[in-house]
Amino acid sequence: MEWRYAEASYKVIALDAGHVCQNLYLACEAINAGTCAIAAYNQDLMDALLDIDGEEEFTVYLAPVGKI
Repeated sequence: MEWRYAEASYKVIALDAGHVCQNLYLACEAINAGTCAIAAYNQDLMDALLDIDGEEEFTVYLAPVGKI
């Protein structure tokens, strides 16, 4: 994103994450599953769990999925 949108990239990343999560909600509804968007989490712990560096790659949004 940064190479294309420069300083506006953080806004585009947030919008894209929202669009992905919205589609996840729709997909879950279609298969009678549930999800819950989570934006409040420990950044360092989540990046470590996903084995990403937190600099070039980082967690933006969480959404667990499960049967209801």
